[in-house]
Amino acid sequence: MILSGDDIHKALAEGRMIIEPAPRKDDIDTTSIDLHMGEPLWIWDPELTRPDNEYLKINLDEYDYRKFSKRYQVEVAKQPSGKYLLEPNRVYLGSTFEKVRFPAGSKLAGRVEGKSSLARLGFSVHMTAPMIHCGTGLGVITLEMFNHGPFAIEVTPGKTRICQLMLEEVSREPEERTGRTFTRQEDAQG
Repeated sequence: MILSGDDIHKALAEGRMIIEPAPRKDDIDTTSIDLHMGEPLWIWDPELTRPDNEYLKINLDEYDYRKFSKRYQVEVAKQPSGKYLLEPNRVYLGSTFEKVRFPAGSKLAGRVEGKSSLARLGFSVHMTAPMIHCGTGLGVITLEMFNHGPFAIEVTPGKTRICQLMLEEVSREPEERTGRTFTRQEDAQG
């Protein structure tokens, strides 16, 4: 069952979900919470293709995301205005400004969804990984973003509403997730 806006307010008040900093009243809609662009922002190193146009090959059976990302991602520089410029046809790894936690006893899980206003520009906020599991420790939500559109899009960390978080009740209480690859993230690199 997807939580309504009233149920979201109640879950926050009861501590069944923790969001830091706390959402403003206008961030909570009828069935979701707007979350904001965080920082830093990363891209895959544009030099990953070789001169002969052969791509770097990744063996997913032996792949360690953290090691790989540290080696092949580069941080995107902000413009003098403090905004990021998201160019067309590029994958960006970013995160929410807010940290989110679903304590083990909360019976809540979440799903990150894009915003219609961004989708109409051709901008997707997550590729295939929208789940925030029940029992997830306090951390930012990683956003796997892609600009499909013809426009360069400016976003401001802490200000731009980049995605929405929908909340669902799970059927029974799972144990807290520990030792998972992406729990309690500080940034998009894990």
